[in-house]
Amino acid sequence: MASESEQNRPVKKPNHGEEEQLEEDFISRLPDTILHIILSKLEMCDASVTTAMSKRWAPLFNTLPSLKIDVDSFNPRDPNSHLEEHGEPYVKNPDKWIDALYSVLNACKASVKKFDIDVEILEWYHEYFYEVIRELCDNGVEELLIYNTEIRELYRIPSPVFSCNTVVKLDFSHCRLVVPSKLTGLRSVKSLKLYCVTVADIDLRRMILRCKAMEKLVITECNKVENIVIRGPSLVELEISSYRPFAISLKSVPRLTFVKVSFSYDYEFWRDCYASFEERNAGHLSDECFSPSDSEKSFEGANEATKLMAFLNRLRSVKDLRLDFSDECCLMLSKEGIPLPPKLSPKCYLVELKKLCLSWPSNYHTFNTIVSCLLNSSPHLMEVMICIKTSTYDHEYHPVALELDFWDKQLPAECVKHHVTAATFLLDGYISEYCFGFPKFLLLNARTLKNMNIFYTGNLKDKPETAEKIKNELLGVQMASSDSEITIKPILSKYRYIEDF
Repeated sequence: MASESEQNRPVKKPNHGEEEQLEEDFISRLPDTILHIILSKLEMCDASVTTAMSKRWAPLFNTLPSLKIDVDSFNPRDPNSHLEEHGEPYVKNPDKWIDALYSVLNACKASVKKFDIDVEILEWYHEYFYEVIRELCDNGVEELLIYNTEIRELYRIPSPVFSCNTVVKLDFSHCRLVVPSKLTGLRSVKSLKLYCVTVADIDLRRMILRCKAMEKLVITECNKVENIVIRGPSLVELEISSYRPFAISLKSVPRLTFVKVSFSYDYEFWRDCYASFEERNAGHLSDECFSPSDSEKSFEGANEATKLMAFLNRLRSVKDLRLDFSDECCLMLSKEGIPLPPKLSPKCYLVELKKLCLSWPSNYHTFNTIVSCLLNSSPHLMEVMICIKTSTYDHEYHPVALELDFWDKQLPAECVKHHVTAATFLLDGYISEYCFGFPKFLLLNARTLKNMNIFYTGNLKDKPETAEKIKNELLGVQMASSDSEITIKPILSKYRYIEDF
């Protein structure tokens, strides 16, 4: 037992230097996996100097399983030395930069599992990077992220990637894909993301077909892509966005539960990009490479309504569906004059759908028809989110017979009567009276509705009396559910408050 003098002895507080030593010792005692994560958050040059800290830290940098390489990784530390006149970073001395990259890779004493490179010299020095990628694939890389920041020179993905069977994640930006006719790799790929990638339909289809383990597929603004054919026995999440018309053919996707598609057509942007692409890549890909197959030719000449319905007919297992339509796409749908069906075929019903998000420009009566069709075809739908955007084509197109009483003539779908519990509306920009036909329809018929939220931006923000009038008008509706609560309020940005849009 401690003596009375020992018990009363004051506790010595560690000085500043001792506190730092204790903190250092604590961090150094962490396992390698944690220290590797810490180092991976640092810039490459900062992470490398940790080898001089102590014997404990000396081997950590050379055993990093994850490498993130960008312009600053091997550029001089002068903050102004790597900036062009317009302020964009670039590699000042490519030869020295590449030598430094080789030095880091040659010093690695463990396999690199994740390689993330974001630089503009990929295509200019493609022979050097070919060897880098080949060695990574041979040594069992699992995640390969290649971001080409020089969009004027698309980087062709090296062939060793297509024979790699250890990679589980591929993420390419501003690259070119020419897929071998005979694939021997990609069996383990679970996530594939393509952003501004140039690829022929037949090559994209071949690659998707090979990735049988793929669970997530993201295709954003890809050049040359017109008909996306997907066979994905393991596919769970699908996200597609294009500034030019395209068709989606879902052949076999039994596990697909999340779908987000943006028909963000922009003809002027499309023409400019396509002309620019042809000019800078003349001779890189032959016309024969982009010839459609017989199965794809059926989409050629098909109108947008036919393509849309063919797509919707294959979403039977989807639980969360998000669709965004641009002015150009809606203009095409409205001017085609082809009536959309009131509902899908019963065998194509979206029986698993629980959440529906739609973003649509105002002043297009096709919106009502598509919403009605989806409601009538989704018996178990529980949540509806609608964004109505100001149309830039209001001055060019006005439907001859815009039925403001459309919803007065509709019978409530099964989901409306028994399952819908929440509805959210974002009124983005100028709002006219017909925007509230659907909210009134839900209030009148949704027996299980709990919450209706109406967020608005644009002209209503400066007219609080108008917003109050709208709220009183909705509250005056004879609601089917006595528990319904209505919230109407202004917001600064739709993206800040409602991420689904």
